Amino acid sequence: MTNIRGFRKGLTMIEVLVSLTIFLVVLLAIYQLFDTSHATYQSGTRKQDAQQQARLAMDEMVRELRMAGYVPENYDADPANEFSGTARLHVGTANAVAAFGSLEGGTQSTVFLFCRSGTTLLKKVNINTADAATYTCNNADVLADNVSLLRFTYFDANNAQLAANLDGKGLGAALDLAPRTARDSVRTIAITLQITEPVPRQQPQVYTLTSTVTLRNLNNL
Repeated sequence: MTNIRGFRKGLTMIEVLVSLTIFLVVLLAIYQLFDTSHATYQSGTRKQDAQQQARLAMDEMVRELRMAGYVPENYDADPANEFSGTARLHVGTANAVAAFGSLEGGTQSTVFLFCRSGTTLLKKVNINTADAATYTCNNADVLADNVSLLRFTYFDANNAQLAANLDGKGLGAALDLAPRTARDSVRTIAITLQITEPVPRQQPQVYTLTSTVTLRNLNNL
């Protein structure tokens, strides 16, 4: 009787390697497509976060600086707690401003300092106008991170730009009201805020926001 042997055929080593290579190429293409989509999404998210952070910080500075010089103690029933002879702006430099008044609409006047420390925008509130620590850019609340530029520009009633350091007064010293000509002449403050958000494997996301604050309370002090 004739013996019929079955014929079985398998994959050769070369066929396995070719199939594996094709599979890896397709897998790499899918990964690159996914990685590109993820990077685009991440870039858009970071840009949106930077814009939102800058807007919130700018809105807070504008809202509160607009109320500089509003002193509720001068309008209450107790004449003993009234302020006189102080100033709306205690410090005004190119990258920091300290304003006095009830900037958040409360019943007590304080000093509000906005400044930049490294890459952080800070807001500091203190009731002690004579304390030098009130005018130092530390131990404050964080308004924004990754700040690459914070600039304040001051203009008088004729829209003429004033010197960067109003009356030569800077941070780190207690309040000095002599002289105060430049500080009292400020009518508007232009604010420039720039946030730079790093993005992996891409150019940093840079968002610049500008706003102009008109001081309202010119006759309260």
